[in-house]
Amino acid sequence: MTATATKSTIRPWSSVLVILLVLGGLVAVMVAGCSGTTTTTTTTLETTTSTSLETTTTTEEITTTTTTAPVFPPLISHEQDDTRFIYSGTWSTVSASKASGGSLALGDSFGCSVTIHFYGDAISWVAKTSPAYGQAKVTVDKGSAQTVDLYSASTVWAKKVWKSGTLDLGDHTVTIAWSGKKNSASTGTNLNIDAIVVSGVLTATYQEDSSSLKFTGTWKSVKSSSAAEGAYLQADASGAEVSMTFTGTRLVWVARTAPSCGQATVSVDDAPGATVDLYSSSAKAQVAVWDSGVLPLQAHTVTITWLGAKDTNSTGTAIDLDAVTVTGSLK
Repeated sequence: MTATATKSTIRPWSSVLVILLVLGGLVAVMVAGCSGTTTTTTTTLETTTSTSLETTTTTEEITTTTTTAPVFPPLISHEQDDTRFIYSGTWSTVSASKASGGSLALGDSFGCSVTIHFYGDAISWVAKTSPAYGQAKVTVDKGSAQTVDLYSASTVWAKKVWKSGTLDLGDHTVTIAWSGKKNSASTGTNLNIDAIVVSGVLTATYQEDSSSLKFTGTWKSVKSSSAAEGAYLQADASGAEVSMTFTGTRLVWVARTAPSCGQATVSVDDAPGATVDLYSSSAKAQVAVWDSGVLPLQAHTVTITWLGAKDTNSTGTAIDLDAVTVTGSLK
């Protein structure tokens, strides 16, 4: 019998293609962030083997994963009635179908202002302009006031009347205030807030009696003219704890420190608790006794627990809670 020799050949380009796809997948995984949206792509390759007797096709799948990091700071539009905006003076709400969200805030008297605290890198003001609107003063942090004229010959709705430009990423405060002045062509000095667009996350202070704070154990309310809103809560017994869940990037615990105050532990999510000492040689009000620092933009739970321990110089073990400042919003 005469033996028949067989020859197996694989097309060179198939091997090269496999190598390139694998390397590309590895690079994509290495440069991707640790969190964000993950996309998995499956590539099917066919390799053909030929002999003198038959042709065989083999299918091979290569899976590559690409992770897209979330965008920060986020760009969010907030309506004028957001509870984190701090209004002063006399304002009224005007319903209008053409306004952002169907309404706007209107002010036209001395003392009218709105203050916005946020962590981010830009902010802009959306308002209605018309023949009856006046001028406002806008300040960013401790900068000089800028004049913004809301007059226009015809009515324009939901117009971006002012923007900060790019700021350093961090904590900022913006105040929009009624000036009582107007363009010579205007018939009035009205000021309005329709919406505020923030490249970042709003910051607000929540008092000790906020329903979003979950207390366990024994806490008593103590009235004090030096406390925020005139009172703070105090605990000095086993089992005393308060927890709060928020969506955002930062939480600061504001409390009273004194010669009679003790220590607490504070934990964030599943991390081990840190000891916070509220002792001070003299009484001090509204002290930022603990700061989470900047956290990932997501849901977090912070828990404060009475420890029953104290500084050697302290005469007691009580802990106080006056308020919490949250960059984000409490649930």
